[in-house]
Amino acid sequence: MNENNGITPVMPVGGNGSWGGDAFMWIFGLLILTGLMNGGWNGNGGNGNGNANAIQADINRGFDNQNLQAQTRDILTAVNSGTAQSVAATNQSFHDSLAAMQSLYNETARDIAALAVGQANTLAKINECCGVTQQAIMQNNYDAAMRDAATNANFTA
Repeated sequence: MNENNGITPVMPVGGNGSWGGDAFMWIFGLLILTGLMNGGWNGNGGNGNGNANAIQADINRGFDNQNLQAQTRDILTAVNSGTAQSVAATNQSFHDSLAAMQSLYNETARDIAALAVGQANTLAKINECCGVTQQAIMQNNYDAAMRDAATNANFTA
């Protein structure tokens, strides 16, 4: 059974004397399975007509697939382009509105500053007028006091 080499056979390797015995059956079974898995014995490669080359339908399907990919790419490009144009238009609109608001703000600030200067000038004129009026009143009071003093001096004399 073993020859002291440490190898113990698990299955008998010999046969019954006809073509290697059981080994021939295993090889024959594997060949049949290999033939069935590769689409039969005719070597057709799975396209069903017995020819290993591509058939017209396979070629047409390849071109159709390529055309669909090109159309999909074109649609994607159009969508991306349209989106980019929309974003650019929105940004331009925002910046135009912002510039218009800033311009209006600057005009309003300028008008308010002009009003402030006008009010300051008006206040200065009012103060000047009040000063002149007060001087006139004081002069009238002085003149009246001098007249009263002169009148009293005449009565006393």
